[in-house]
Amino acid sequence: MRGINLATYLEHTTTAHPDKIGLIFDDRKWTFHQINENASRIASGLVELGIKKGERVTLFLPNVPEFFFWFFGVVKAGAVVNPLNVMLKQRELDYIVNDCTPRLIVTTADLVSEPLKIIEKVGDKAPKMIVIGRGQEEKAISYEKWIEGAKRDFDSVPVEQEDLAAILYTSGTTGKPKGVMLTHNNLWTNGRHCADWAETTYRDTTVCALPLFHSYALTHVMAELWFVGGTLVWLGRFDPEACLQALAKHEATAFHGVATMYYAIISHPKVDEYAAKIHLRYCVTGAAVTPEPILMAWNQKFTPLSEGYGTTEAAPVVLMNPLSGKGVQKANSCGIPIVPEIEIAIVDENGKRVGPHEVGELAIRGPNIMKGYWNKPEATAAVIKNGWFHSGDMGYLDEDGYCYIKDRKNDMIITGGFNIYPKEIEDLLYTHPVIAEAQVVGLPDLAKGEIAVACVALKAGQSATEEEIIQFCRNNIANYKVPKRVHFMKELPKTVTGKLEKVSLRVLLKDNV
Repeated sequence: MRGINLATYLEHTTTAHPDKIGLIFDDRKWTFHQINENASRIASGLVELGIKKGERVTLFLPNVPEFFFWFFGVVKAGAVVNPLNVMLKQRELDYIVNDCTPRLIVTTADLVSEPLKIIEKVGDKAPKMIVIGRGQEEKAISYEKWIEGAKRDFDSVPVEQEDLAAILYTSGTTGKPKGVMLTHNNLWTNGRHCADWAETTYRDTTVCALPLFHSYALTHVMAELWFVGGTLVWLGRFDPEACLQALAKHEATAFHGVATMYYAIISHPKVDEYAAKIHLRYCVTGAAVTPEPILMAWNQKFTPLSEGYGTTEAAPVVLMNPLSGKGVQKANSCGIPIVPEIEIAIVDENGKRVGPHEVGELAIRGPNIMKGYWNKPEATAAVIKNGWFHSGDMGYLDEDGYCYIKDRKNDMIITGGFNIYPKEIEDLLYTHPVIAEAQVVGLPDLAKGEIAVACVALKAGQSATEEEIIQFCRNNIANYKVPKRVHFMKELPKTVTGKLEKVSLRVLLKDNV
């Protein structure tokens, strides 16, 4: 059956709301007609460049308004969009470019130095490069000059349901990054799922500062709002006061963020003053479980926070707690399947379902599950079995079907034969009055195999000793779970989305053993 090009939803919204403001970026505004026109000019320009259906276009772009135009321009043309993390360096870029083999790389004048090294290294077989904000160069095309003569009308290229729309590379925490192949149908259906769950309409406005290359931003924010003609207010980078100002100024009805953003906002000295002016209909958090103290503090000041679960391989949204007033929201749970078409199961090592409250691996099935990993059939076969995607996340279901994620399968610590789930200890540490951030990792130990080590950042002006933190844990959890060491840090390492991450912590700790 023929599918629908992902860019069609922008075209549909443009037909319905041509003069409505769809994007506000640093106080610049674009109507849906202008957004679609910019995307159409890019699509027609790509065809003129000889970019064919199914060929890849890499976007090495920060949070800039042009990202939106390029994303839709690429998929309109039937090509495959490949957004990359702009924090990647030459070695990482070199691997992805060689793996993905794009025909074109799009970047900005501020970021051109890293991809330019790739262009120079590859030579005659190098992809073309378009640079935003710079004049014509020998090795790059000026976006501003290139776009001048492009046609303003372009109908999306017809596609099949399983045709690729995007390749998103994972972070590579367990090896080299893998390119997640997402089809037009994957992204279309999951965007529609998000809009249906949030009951989003053209009257909604969201404020967001997530990195645009991330699947959370592309589906749970952009698609969710633009499917129905809602307005996006996007910030170039996250700043708590800028977010609060934007929420009040634009009379936002929604906010999408991650736990560290919510913590920064509720910790802002003027949060109560802003909260009196802000009237949100719903708030969304994902990427990592929100510690209960942060959740409760936010809920006291704003609309209750709906926590969810997603993974890039699922385009990405799988689970959500119901909207406030639409069902039970359970603290520490990432909720229930966002729509009935998505199925979940908790399975043991043999793939058999386990009972309520029994910990196992989360498996997912639905129209949002990726086609596979680019150029990696063995890696694909290892995670997609009988139509079920095995996530690598360990958790359990309660008697109501709500899912609770304990930890990544690879993050579980085995000490003296006992299984320790770091999240359980982290949740406890967040209840300590002086701790601002906490992560627990396992380090090799000759006697026990592994030991749990806590890394914490304290709140401003607070102090604590290692023994105080360890004793706090002894008073609240079984002795085998208690961290054997505590490392104090000014700030814990984070990913570009603001999610606390453990790979850098393990490296830092091993280097200091």
